[in-house]
Amino acid sequence: MLSSELLVLTDVVVKAPAVVLRAKNHPPHIRRELARLAREQTGCLILASMIDPKADGVHLAGFDRYPGAYQGIVGRSCHGLDEVRQAEIEGADYVTVSPVFESESKPGYGPALGLGGLERIARRSHVPVYALGGIDVGRVAACRHAGAAGVAVQGAVARSAEPHATIAALLGEWHVG
Repeated sequence: MLSSELLVLTDVVVKAPAVVLRAKNHPPHIRRELARLAREQTGCLILASMIDPKADGVHLAGFDRYPGAYQGIVGRSCHGLDEVRQAEIEGADYVTVSPVFESESKPGYGPALGLGGLERIARRSHVPVYALGGIDVGRVAACRHAGAAGVAVQGAVARSAEPHATIAALLGEWHVG
């Protein structure tokens, strides 16, 4: 079961407590090689929309079919309470909800749920909810106080000149906040 407070969604290999390796635009053989490399860098490797024995789980987009008999961790991207409810019915182990804030990675994607929307969803969810979208240092503690089981980040790490320092700062804020 996923127990990390920080999911890093990435297209490159980084060292973090839990990584959702996206790399959706790469051919399968490149994704498998990235998965092999990422496996060495994290305690929990989840692949976006791809099942592979090197990974601990799969993270599904809203349109991905649920892998019925799959034995690994299953997460689902959601954008509101109805989608979270559907993911729970399917058997998801966790969900990401987005966007919580306006996002530089996906401008115009939304509307943003805000901390109130995150809190409403987290309070009613039966699976852990990870806040996604516009998450950066300075916003992590507020997401935790709103009921998020953790935060999922992409842009904050991807745009950072020092990704490992950013990951450490995000984790630090989660633990202190």
